[in-house]
This record gives sequence, C-alpha cells and structure tokens, in this order.
Amino acid sequence: MIQENEKDVRGFEAAVERYGCPLIRCYTFQTDKTIFDEGKAGLAQRTHEVVVLLRRLNGRYLVHTKSFYPEGVYRLLSGGIKPGEDLLAALRREVREETSLRIGIERFLGVLRYRFIEPTLHRAFTSYLFSVAETGGVLKRNDPHEEISDYREMALHDLTSVAEQLESLPEAWATWGRFRAAAHRLAVEVLTKTYEQE
Repeated sequence: MIQENEKDVRGFEAAVERYGCPLIRCYTFQTDKTIFDEGKAGLAQRTHEVVVLLRRLNGRYLVHTKSFYPEGVYRLLSGGIKPGEDLLAALRREVREETSLRIGIERFLGVLRYRFIEPTLHRAFTSYLFSVAETGGVLKRNDPHEEISDYREMALHDLTSVAEQLESLPEAWATWGRFRAAAHRLAVEVLTKTYEQE
C-alpha cells in the first residue's frame, strides 16, 4: 500500500514492479534537532533517501566512512533524493557519485519510515533500501562534495556488528547511530531469509 510520503517520490511504483515488493518498517525516535544538522546527518534539506547495499565482484559488501564521523564508524552508502527525481535514477546517481562503480540493481529490499519527535516539532523521513551488484569500474569517490574518507568490504553477517556499533555511539551521535543502524539490520534480515529459502 502506498502511503502519502511515497506519493512524493517519483517512480516508487515502477521500482516495486521491477525489483519486488519491499519489506516495510516503521521507527520512532525521541530526539533534539542535532540529527538534522547539515554537517552530521545531512537530513536538513531532505525527506527521502536511498540506502545502498552494494555487493562487490568478490561477493563482499561495501561500507564507507566520512571525515567527520566518529573514529572507526562505517556504514552503508546513502544519499538524498532530489525534488522530482525518479527513485531508481537517484539510486544510480548516488552510487556513481560515491563509488564511480557500474552496477546492476537486484532487489528493492525495504522501506524504512522514521518519525523524529523533537520538543516542538515532528519530522518524517523515509529511506528506500536497495541491493545492487557491481558490474565494473574502479572504486573511488566521484563527487568532490562527498566527504568519504575510506571504504571497507565485509560479509553480510558482519553488517550486524556495524549496526551494533552504530547503536552504541556516544550521546552526541546516539540518535543518528540508531537511525543509521536500522537499514543494516533490515538488509541482513531480508537477505538471510532469502538465502534460507533457497
């Protein structure tokens, strides 16, 4: 069922038709406004994003860190959907900007709907989680505005450890960490069920 926030994203129905019906999860966080600071979470000017589970040619999954993150913190790739931008076009653009890799889209894994409750304001935010597979290219940052400082690769089950680390960040990053952890847990949940059924 398409809710109001999905109607704001062009190409949602087409993505479902081509890449499957995503699992839907809802989350509520009590927070202050720091998660919407432009330098930290980058959520200030957007309400929707894509999150990318990118499988490399060696079968391992790509995570990244940025220069201003707490030391040692890595996570899945993500990026905002521009106003009026098609969902799948946003996915391809973000992968190109953050990795320079060529990819094939495999599956629409999940829709994560968040509600951030602040003292004077409630905000809604949605992440669209996709699995993609590398088909070629050389891994490097393609957009100079991206502050990616390093990449790592890991097995699918190691994303649970990434989620645990994000969920245990110090207070200044606590809400951001819990918010970012959710997509990692959902990716492991969906793909683990898929492998068990094969």
